Amino acid sequence: MYIGIFLAGFLSLLIFAKNNRTTHDHILVAWLIISALLLFSFYYDFNYTTRKYEALQLVGMVLPPAAAPILYFYVCSLVRSRPFKLRRYWFHFIPFFFLAGSMLYFYYNLEDSQRLVVDDGFIQMYGIKAFQMRNYGMIMAFFSFLYPVLSLYSLFRHKKTLTDKFSNLSGVNMDWLRNWIILSFIGFWLSFILIWSGAFRWIEFETSFKAVASLITLNIAIIGFYGLKQTSIFTNERIQQGAQKETSENKYERSRLTKDESAEILKKVQAAMESDKPYLDSQLSLESLAFKLGLSKHDLSQVINEQLGINFFTFVNEYRISEFKQLIQQPKNAHLTILGVALESGFNSKSSFNGVFKKLEGITPGAYKNSLKQSN
Repeated sequence: MYIGIFLAGFLSLLIFAKNNRTTHDHILVAWLIISALLLFSFYYDFNYTTRKYEALQLVGMVLPPAAAPILYFYVCSLVRSRPFKLRRYWFHFIPFFFLAGSMLYFYYNLEDSQRLVVDDGFIQMYGIKAFQMRNYGMIMAFFSFLYPVLSLYSLFRHKKTLTDKFSNLSGVNMDWLRNWIILSFIGFWLSFILIWSGAFRWIEFETSFKAVASLITLNIAIIGFYGLKQTSIFTNERIQQGAQKETSENKYERSRLTKDESAEILKKVQAAMESDKPYLDSQLSLESLAFKLGLSKHDLSQVINEQLGINFFTFVNEYRISEFKQLIQQPKNAHLTILGVALESGFNSKSSFNGVFKKLEGITPGAYKNSLKQSN
């Protein structure tokens, strides 16, 4: 518990020390703080020398319904192009305030024989059992199941549109976040089993909470490590450019572009790709290219999809592959490795380059280089 609380605080300080903090950074800090408070409530439950206020323990034990939506907010702030506004999502905290408020009401307003008390770190109810106490576990399980599912759905929708928006998927595919959510989901159910095992005295109750605290601490370490490195997918400039909402079905049905206008835009785009080589920017996106060309991202996407029959990802990477083929045959680049030439061509990692090259060319980069040697 000490380690988890310290780690959450330390990671929060590191995030606040970042030069360009964003909304998702602030949301991550909120999640870390709530996780630290939950660990503190565990410590407080079992520290009999300092435990004085049972009401604080009641509030501490209903923190999971507050942490669960923050996980969802974090995902939304990363994968949605529109700015995240907390006021649109305030209702997600209603379950937490309901549980905390009702528990405090029953604690302070019922007779001693009916009052909620904390005994050995677990909420007990003497006399008439309140609704939230009868269903405490089910409520916790429901919200800890609901928000990971919503988060995974948001990530799934995000991933479906990646190749239409980005030329490089590294750092924007959110695979680490998907894996973390799945692990957190498994960790919650494991924690649920441990706590109830302690409640039924199958294992020592204090031991069960120590095990849960260890899982929470591990969770903090994982999200902190990857969250510190995660950058924004959509910059403010791109958010402003792409504020309009598009649907994947019939998204060009009401397009104002004629065939002649689409053809002219395609010529403009191809000329810019040949002369200015914007594809050499490894972070080139649909929004940033549209901004450079003075086009809307909707029009640019439509032209690439309808005129060429490919998505933005393929469109840009075909130019990068072509650049790679030219550079690798030039004598001045003989000292460079395959990866070195790939980086010069606009790719940003070996894995992404190898995957794209094999998909578009049907062979590996190494096999292609060997074929050049044989032909010479």
